[in-house]
Amino acid sequence: MRVIDMASLRSRASSIKEEFGRLRPFRFAVIEDFLHLAEAKRVLAEYPAIGKDWVDARGLHARGKWTQPCVAGSCAAEFYNEINSPEFRGFLSDVTGIPALLSDPDLSGAGYHQVVDGGYLDVHVDFNRHKGLDRRLNAIVYLNPDWREEYGGYLELWDMDRRERVGNVAPAFNRCVVFETNEISFHGHPVALRTGGRTRRSLSVYYYTQGRDDIPEQDDHSTLYVHTGGVRQRLRTFFNGFAHAGRKAATVQKP
Repeated sequence: MRVIDMASLRSRASSIKEEFGRLRPFRFAVIEDFLHLAEAKRVLAEYPAIGKDWVDARGLHARGKWTQPCVAGSCAAEFYNEINSPEFRGFLSDVTGIPALLSDPDLSGAGYHQVVDGGYLDVHVDFNRHKGLDRRLNAIVYLNPDWREEYGGYLELWDMDRRERVGNVAPAFNRCVVFETNEISFHGHPVALRTGGRTRRSLSVYYYTQGRDDIPEQDDHSTLYVHTGGVRQRLRTFFNGFAHAGRKAATVQKP
């Protein structure tokens, strides 16, 4: 059996295309039941724990984020073979209107992504070029059963001209989000996870083209971050916790 449920995706192609073309300021679509259920469970069952072979992607604007581009010998490797295949890239071109999509066999920056409790990723636009190719699409498949709203970690999509969040997507099991990457495709999960120990797991894929004519030519740049309400929420959580600790200490330390 294939990992990606292509028959289901093809039956929904017109609705996916309509959603992708309708949403603004940059285009995106949320696709449920992306993988065959049994295969999604198989990928999750062998999803590796964070270890010494993972890449620490923490920094000023990211906390608790780890990546692993090596998927050889796993069910995830089958997934990446399919999602990077000419067949699937052709399907994506049909529903997004972006012709001649190219894959990155090295999964640079992509692959397994895992965020631990307390982790976040500030809202940003992605690096725009890789090996001379223009980055055009991201696809993220989430593998988090029974994800609760209070866990946080929602993918936020932002219109930064209006300072308005236009998408807020739970990283639910077997859900895929596809969105275009350009100079206004601001996204992230800036609200820190509060999961009680479980991690936020996903498979990420990036697509490229040889040149682009949909936006003015841009200089090469790395990931560019902005501040949104997630930063303020993290600060409120920190100071509330600090104040709570102070009140607790005052209660215990009786004269």
